[in-house]
Amino acid sequence: MALGEAFRACGNRLTGNAATLQWAAGEAALTGVCRCNNVHMCAWCGTRILAVRAANAQAMADGLAANGYGLHLGTSTLRHFARMPFGSNRKGQRFGLVSVLHDGWRGAYGSSGRPWRRLKAEFGVIGYERAYEDTWGPDTGHHLHWHTLWVTAEPLDTDGQLEFRRAIATAWADGVRNAGGYEVSQTCDRPDCSCGGEGHGTDLRSLNSGEEGETARYLYKDGDKGTAKIGLELSRQDLKDGRRSGRLGPWQLGDAAADELLASGGVPGPFTTAYRERERGIFGVRKQYRTQGLNALVKSLEIPQDERTEDEITDESGGLQPILVIPSGTWYRHVARVPGRRLDLVKVAEASGVGGVRLLIESWGLRWGIDVFDPPAEPTTEAEEESEPKVNPLLELPAARTFAEHIHRVRRRQLAAKN
Repeated sequence: MALGEAFRACGNRLTGNAATLQWAAGEAALTGVCRCNNVHMCAWCGTRILAVRAANAQAMADGLAANGYGLHLGTSTLRHFARMPFGSNRKGQRFGLVSVLHDGWRGAYGSSGRPWRRLKAEFGVIGYERAYEDTWGPDTGHHLHWHTLWVTAEPLDTDGQLEFRRAIATAWADGVRNAGGYEVSQTCDRPDCSCGGEGHGTDLRSLNSGEEGETARYLYKDGDKGTAKIGLELSRQDLKDGRRSGRLGPWQLGDAAADELLASGGVPGPFTTAYRERERGIFGVRKQYRTQGLNALVKSLEIPQDERTEDEITDESGGLQPILVIPSGTWYRHVARVPGRRLDLVKVAEASGVGGVRLLIESWGLRWGIDVFDPPAEPTTEAEEESEPKVNPLLELPAARTFAEHIHRVRRRQLAAKN
């Protein structure tokens, strides 16, 4: 159901001449394949990258709370209807909800604006970490919103919390209005509503002050009273079902689109249309952002953070050993283009190791040593490096000193077998 080439190539297109299955102690991964690192669309890359970001946010929150800073978890939403398009932030094509969401935030809390200077001066705001999230429903359309962890120099008392909420709510409403969006809800007359009459455009709850006292700072840590961890609330949209009021999260929308295409024989319906609209509009949207001031504070307090790049996060070869080489011809003909086989390779390797993988390969009608191969032997000593290559008894081929040489010998063996 997806249209993006980079996303469709993830885990499918090879970066070289072969894919390698790696394994160690119940863990397995395929290397030598492209990774899109798309946190908005790709369930494989997104879950791994967001897990690291969530852990970073959690470690930051723990460290800041322990050092006496104020933590406040907020949500900023837009009023929306089913007819409203998701939109785009692409250059020269800005329109729709996603454009209003970004322009509204910039107008409300842009670092050079008066509202931001006021928040810093009146409430001691040091910075924030912001995460993007969206859901979709057939009756409500696309619902885009921000989750934000606001950090103040010290916890706020009850009156300070209410004033802070009203200040960021007013700034958000003004920003959205100036960006061309609908009026944001700032009042509510429903009796006993959880918003307390403050409206639903902005929500804010302080985590380490007020009635909760000292225990409140741990609500985000261990989930007491049903409150999710800070890192999960900020980052892990992949763990949220979004089913309230019939809304679907991104992964659920993808599942619904796939089922729809399967049932209709490839004819797009409402789920597929919404999925593809989001796929195009999400381009250029930052999933998570932390202000420079907050970053500087985290570093000064020496709060540990995982600083790996997205490429390093999605590379799972660390600590694993190659157990199987699949040449490009075999990969595209018998693995990548047959639904389920890539996942089967990894799952069988995790559960049963090399023996299970060999049985799986043979069940597909492939021949070990002809269609797939053992990895090249690596020389272990200087004497071995200087000597003639030894024979690999499983392949009855000279063990190659380089991967390229190994693939060359594999192809020669395949040609010989055909002749």
